[in-house]
Amino acid sequence: MNVAEIQAALGQIYALPNGRQKAERLELLATAAKAVEDRSLEAEVLLTLIRAYEYSAERDRMPVVFGRLLRIHDDFPAEVGPLSHTIHWTLKWMSYSLVCNPAVPLATTYRWLDELQNRYRQRGFSPRPVLGLRALLAQNLGDQEAAAAAMESSISAPRDEMADCDACERNDWGTWRARAGDDAGALDFWAPVISGERSCAEEPHRVLAKALLPLLRTGRTEDARSAFLRGYSLVRHNVSLRESVGHHIEFCALTGNEARGLELLNEHASWLTEEHEEVSQRVGFVSGVIVLLRRLAMLGYGGILIGDRTLGTTLARLEQEIGELCARYDARNGSTVFSERVAKRLAQEPLVNRLPLGIPATLPQPAGHTVPAPPKRTDATLDDLVVEARRLSETRHPHADGAWERVAASAGPLPETVAAEVEHSRAIAQLNSDPGAAYDALLAVADRFSGLADTAKALAARAAAALARFQTGDRTGGEALAESVTAQAGSAYAAGELTSGEYLTVRRAGPLIAMAALGQRENPAEAELRATRALVEAELAVAEELAVTERTAMYHDLLARIFFALGDADGARAHLKAAVTDYVEAGQPWRAADPAALLGELALRDDDPKAAEDFASKAVAYGGDLLPHDQAAQLSSLLVEAISRQPGRERDLVGAALSAAARWDGLSEPDTLHTTFTAARAYHNLERHAEAVALFEDVMPRVEIPYDAPVIAMTRKQYGASLRELGRHREAAEQFLKGAELVQDNSDERVMYAELAWSAAQALQYSGQTVEAMAAYQRAALLWTELGQLTPRVRCLRSAAWLLRWMGEPDSEEHRESEQPGIAEMRAVLTELEGLAERSPSEEVLAELAETREQLEQLIEYDDYDYDDYDDEKADE
Repeated sequence: MNVAEIQAALGQIYALPNGRQKAERLELLATAAKAVEDRSLEAEVLLTLIRAYEYSAERDRMPVVFGRLLRIHDDFPAEVGPLSHTIHWTLKWMSYSLVCNPAVPLATTYRWLDELQNRYRQRGFSPRPVLGLRALLAQNLGDQEAAAAAMESSISAPRDEMADCDACERNDWGTWRARAGDDAGALDFWAPVISGERSCAEEPHRVLAKALLPLLRTGRTEDARSAFLRGYSLVRHNVSLRESVGHHIEFCALTGNEARGLELLNEHASWLTEEHEEVSQRVGFVSGVIVLLRRLAMLGYGGILIGDRTLGTTLARLEQEIGELCARYDARNGSTVFSERVAKRLAQEPLVNRLPLGIPATLPQPAGHTVPAPPKRTDATLDDLVVEARRLSETRHPHADGAWERVAASAGPLPETVAAEVEHSRAIAQLNSDPGAAYDALLAVADRFSGLADTAKALAARAAAALARFQTGDRTGGEALAESVTAQAGSAYAAGELTSGEYLTVRRAGPLIAMAALGQRENPAEAELRATRALVEAELAVAEELAVTERTAMYHDLLARIFFALGDADGARAHLKAAVTDYVEAGQPWRAADPAALLGELALRDDDPKAAEDFASKAVAYGGDLLPHDQAAQLSSLLVEAISRQPGRERDLVGAALSAAARWDGLSEPDTLHTTFTAARAYHNLERHAEAVALFEDVMPRVEIPYDAPVIAMTRKQYGASLRELGRHREAAEQFLKGAELVQDNSDERVMYAELAWSAAQALQYSGQTVEAMAAYQRAALLWTELGQLTPRVRCLRSAAWLLRWMGEPDSEEHRESEQPGIAEMRAVLTELEGLAERSPSEEVLAELAETREQLEQLIEYDDYDYDDYDDEKADE
């Protein structure tokens, strides 16, 4: 082959995809290039071959080719001189590949690092990048002292043309500190990259992925969520950033988002079986996947399919692969440092129970069977179980019934007293579902306790039976039984057979029946309300005299509801606050959640969102994981509403709204979507547009569910604006146009229609859809005319004039003797404004007149004007 043929072949090879075929073609071409006289051409072919090896996971082949390239460079400096900078830059990246490649012996790696250092020193380059590579190698070998010395020297060395960009360097510095266990130090180095102050083609993509867990471990939960929402879209489907995808999958596994992690994995399932890729990237990706798969297997999902294999089978294969890869690194490094680092990563436990990240995802059910619940503790003795069940029962804990069922399920016969307590628990559980059966069971268990000489439990069971009898529809019988058992309790208490708490437990039957009777009436008579109030107040007085706070709390709670029915809101508030205080003092904070939530609703009604937030937050904290799912969801929405009414609280609103979305999942799709949209809008208002777009993308396909047309239009407007800020103008235009369609026939939303038409025009213009943009500008101008809005109308017309000029052919024959396109339109705007200025010289008119004159001058001098500098369409922002 001659020089021309080699050059032509090289041009064709450039277009080939990376892989073995491309490398083979270049290997043949390198042989041909060696035979011609053009050493510059041979060097160019070798450089291309080195890059092909890098991108086809054949980096162990690079040193031989690079040795040949350096000899050419040294022997023929005049011919190869123009490529010298590229050769020495590529030498740095080849050296990095050698450091990370277990197929390259350490001796070879050290020799090339020395070569790099010598050549940089000879040419006056800073040792900064060389020291950074030595620090990386020392980290891989487990020599933290040498790593620290080299990295600190690298950081202090001067920057020059061979240094990586600041964003990439900060990635390396932070990685060094993170591997040393210094999360705070890593985040300090990464801070300018995370904030967007420093960036490049692959940053902040990689840093955001690496920072996920350090942010979480240092308590920066909201920042960790933000890094996920911003970062995943940057690395998604980018094969050269597969290690970063692995970090995002791992983050999902450790934050209670296993279903979302599985979604991410399924999007990249083809990567699980790909071969011939860069080994360190493979380790990073597969390690993150194994963390997720182990977590799913522990939760009982080993049978679900990933591709055409079960999760368990996939996990076993990947664990074998990662073991083999780690063994290669250990063999190369002469230590187990690498495998120990990976093993520590794979053994991580979740850092939080649940960190909501957007629309909740759902794990699939394995074919043919349900997912088993995680195993419960089985080493407790019967005595341990009974003690725990009694403790929970004494505090009216929601898990008391379950504790007694664990007692019932224990091996061996139960003692008679314990068996009676189990039956009592089961009978109480039937009160609402089958009060007749509960009544019979409670009387039977009362007799059983009497036979055991347990007066307190026997009377408590009969008191509960009175309530059950009322619930069967026999109010008279229920009240009579309650009165009878209360009298018996009084006698037993006087005889010292009951404690104060046991006595009051029996006495509550009467007040509870009275309250239940009120609840059966839609509008109870005031006389009945006042009679019930007197009864409950009398019981409250007894409870206060005997200092039993769990009973005073209950009666304050009941009185609050009676006061509401009587129209005494202030009295209700007082009793609610007393109920909250007493429930907490009695060690039953979960029962304080209801009155605290009611206080929050009252505060919102009184337009005091800060107080409402305080009460709602306390209610959430009091309830913890003990509240029914629907009650927890409603509390979360109350908190969202309270925060949303406070200006400047958008950051807090994000977390509250996403937590609410997670709680509504499976209960109410409209509420799930609404709270997720609330979080997206909060990010939009914070100008955190990447996070906003990530959430909008999740929920926008279902926007019609929670909203009517005008609200959907506004939501699309916000989504489009965030897309525009990210430079995604074509997608932004689509959102603006869809929003405009929704309100185009709504006479009450003409301003929004005009705004959306104008925004669509700008987005269409910047996405290169000039014809559509022109039509949209003209439509927006007409709408602003109908609305009598001068400034936006004039700006739309000026934008249209510029667009005409830009679309025109300034040097065409038809325009040589006439005005260029757009100038006549701009003159028409100017003439109109001059007329307005004479008739009504307002500040608005004069400002637009001056701007139009300036833009007309620029339009006339279009050949010397940079169209991209024109920002008239941004003047309204």
